[in-house]
Amino acid sequence: MGNVRYTIFCFILPLLLCRLSADEGGWKKLEIREGESLWASSVLTETLGGLKVSYGPEALFDGDISTPWVEGAEGTGVGENVLIQTRKIVSALDITNGFASSSRLFTRNNRLRAVSLSLVAGLTAPGLVTELDYILYFVREKEISGDFFLKDSPSPRRIDISSTSGEQVSFFDEVVTAFAREYPDFYSMILQDLGISPEEGDALMYRKLILEMYGFYGLRLTINEVYAGTHYNDTCIAELKLELEEF
Repeated sequence: MGNVRYTIFCFILPLLLCRLSADEGGWKKLEIREGESLWASSVLTETLGGLKVSYGPEALFDGDISTPWVEGAEGTGVGENVLIQTRKIVSALDITNGFASSSRLFTRNNRLRAVSLSLVAGLTAPGLVTELDYILYFVREKEISGDFFLKDSPSPRRIDISSTSGEQVSFFDEVVTAFAREYPDFYSMILQDLGISPEEGDALMYRKLILEMYGFYGLRLTINEVYAGTHYNDTCIAELKLELEEF
């Protein structure tokens, strides 16, 4: 595993919610459009001054604390989540909590009190596209141990998970190994397309190539607890920033 580090400051992406459904053997089916890297389980849309305003997850990476992602589910937003494809190990993330543009908006809306984090990894194969032109991935998910608590403050909160770097590499390796065992035809298609022999498929350099060309790897952040707003029951996150390193 290399030690080159990256920091993501901004995603500019179309907003489309990914489809994630359970499958047998611990697999889930993830359907996404090519080029997408960021999704939310729900989004608040409202009308202000006659204009429809949507608080989508792309706001999490726009560098502007006045434009939050706001979940759109009933209730407090507990259980709602964002999924970010990184294709790199996540060593840390900074969270700017709430509707952080002003103290008034911050206290009126819900803020994060605790979140959980999980890794999502999987594979697709050449030509594995649905009738709606979604790329189909078979993924597995692994929770990072513990709840992560945030102060009731708009100041960025850093969560350091660099200690899990080795576990993240092992997790992706385990997913590739399981995929090769349970979907051998698809795995053979991947190896053939990349010109990799079955014997070479276990080597790290080839696993990295498989990840780059046919792999999905990312981080899911889920709302576990909130600080209640004085006026509104919508939970807001102003910004995220990820620190990444190579596999």
